[in-house]
Amino acid sequence: MAAYITVGAKTSHGGTVLTGSPHTTHNGIPVARKGDQVMCKKCKKMTVIVSGDASFVVDGAPIARGGDVTSCGAKLIANQQAFAESDFSVGSIAQAEAIKKETLEQASKYDTAFHFVDNEDVPYAGFHYTAENKQSGQIYKGITDESGWTERFYSDTDDQIEVKLDLEWQKDLGAFE
Repeated sequence: MAAYITVGAKTSHGGTVLTGSPHTTHNGIPVARKGDQVMCKKCKKMTVIVSGDASFVVDGAPIARGGDVTSCGAKLIANQQAFAESDFSVGSIAQAEAIKKETLEQASKYDTAFHFVDNEDVPYAGFHYTAENKQSGQIYKGITDESGWTERFYSDTDDQIEVKLDLEWQKDLGAFE
């Protein structure tokens, strides 16, 4: 049994969890999930939570627990005493690829995400997008989060990522880079 991580929790690198669920709280504090942001004091950069409890999904992402890690390798330290425990076994979920991806994310020198907002800073939340790594040709498809952000893209080289929102009026426009 591991304690939930909430916004404000610390890491083994002296960092702080900055983001959490916009809809789910514990004692009034948003719970953190895989993909939420952490400012690492030791590494002096923004990182993300890369592990969580796959059997306990909050707002589409596994909930983070004490002992889970960030993309820089820091361990999360819970700042409260509630515990996360599921009443069923995850069984044989195929996680080898996810673990491989997390290792790549931790080792990557470069990472970026794109933020889409209109002229009044209203986010393009829930919009489909297509991203292409111009060097590797790899295509990513996703949906912007509630704040208008794409997923993070990781690489060991300074790759160019081209992103297009799937908007009717944007079909003949170029991509954002």
